[in-house]
Amino acid sequence: MSDCSDRRLWCAVLGAALHDAAKGRDVDYLDTPDFRTVCALAGIEADAVAERFDPERYRAQIKAA
Repeated sequence: MSDCSDRRLWCAVLGAALHDAAKGRDVDYLDTPDFRTVCALAGIEADAVAERFDPERYRAQIKAA
């Protein structure tokens, strides 16, 4: 698996976790070491994601899609 494929995989994992958090499932995930690991593997800054994640806005985007 190439680095690009790996990164896409971890971005998908992160997206699924954010989707779950927006729906009220596993809302504490953003405070876990696993979240930081997934972000690092996806090549994304964990603090930036946690600071900008807005469950209400995320839910609105899910409905619009």
